[in-house]
Amino acid sequence: MRNAELTIAQILKFCQLIIAFLWIYQGLVPKLIFQVEGEQYVWQQLHIPDVYIPWLVSLSGIGEVIFGILFLFIRHQYLHWLSILSLVGLFILILFIYPNQIYQAFNPVVMNIALGSLSLISIWCLNAKTHTKPE
Repeated sequence: MRNAELTIAQILKFCQLIIAFLWIYQGLVPKLIFQVEGEQYVWQQLHIPDVYIPWLVSLSGIGEVIFGILFLFIRHQYLHWLSILSLVGLFILILFIYPNQIYQAFNPVVMNIALGSLSLISIWCLNAKTHTKPE
C-alpha cells in the first residue's frame, strides 16, 4: 500500500507543478512581458477605454501569476475547482468575444482541456490520499 501512496503523492506533485507553470506562463509571457494583441483585443471588445487596457492586461497577468504560485504551496481541492471554474468561464468569454481563436493552431481549447484535466487528476489524488487508511 505504501507504493500506491507514494505514486499518488508523486502524481499530485507533478500535476501541481505543471499547473503552476502553465498559469504562471500564461500570466507572464503574453500579458506581462509581451502584452500580445489578442489579450488587448479581449479588453477592447468589453468596451474598455484604450488608455486602461495595458493596465488591465498587466493586472490580469499578475492575477494569473499569483494564482499559479498558489499551486506551488497549496494542495487543496478548492484551488483545483476554482481553476476548473475559471477555465470554463474564460473559455465562455472567449467564445463570445473572440470565437475565431477556437480553431487557431494554439487555442484555448487545448490549454483549457490540459489544465482542467490536470486539476481533475489532482482532485482524484487528493481524494485518494484522504481515503487512504494508515496501516
